[in-house]
Amino acid sequence: MKISKLKIWGSLKSESGYYSCWYNRLQGALFLLAFLTFGIGDTISSVMMIGQQGVMGEANPLIRYIILNYGTLYYIVIKISFTIVILFVPFLILDETAYWMISGYLVSFIVAGTLGTVLNIQAARDERLLFSPEQVIFLVLILVLALTSIGDEIDKRKHPKIKSYVVCLLNDIGIILIAVISIFKKKE
Repeated sequence: MKISKLKIWGSLKSESGYYSCWYNRLQGALFLLAFLTFGIGDTISSVMMIGQQGVMGEANPLIRYIILNYGTLYYIVIKISFTIVILFVPFLILDETAYWMISGYLVSFIVAGTLGTVLNIQAARDERLLFSPEQVIFLVLILVLALTSIGDEIDKRKHPKIKSYVVCLLNDIGIILIAVISIFKKKE
């Protein structure tokens, strides 16, 4: 039995009015990028910068306090945990019609993580900083407000109906299993 790619992957909007899992995949990619940049990249580069410049090179007094009193490992655990919580919050408090608002929120954390990583690397190398830490904080706050507001306006105009992430995950697992089975059948 041959299954067409169109049936497997589907269109962007189905007959039921719900958007396909492509929107969930896009948001999942944004979440992953936000986690990698804001959570992992900023944390690793911060530890690298502190290793080169010492703990007093860290601009954030809270981070300095944590590292001085509890150590680097404790800081890493707190930063990764904080990142996971802060990125999951909109998924928990908003419904499926806030798709673009959540996407804007995630994009702002991708920018924040990228800027934090770049500044930490520049500080570790004793280079002139692209922006001051205060400018980055201000920019990120403006981005969060602007991108979530823009996303909210898009959501109000488009009224997206996004499928459950669990349904899409199960759908993707099914697609992968069908692909694996078809590969093994071709080998026989």
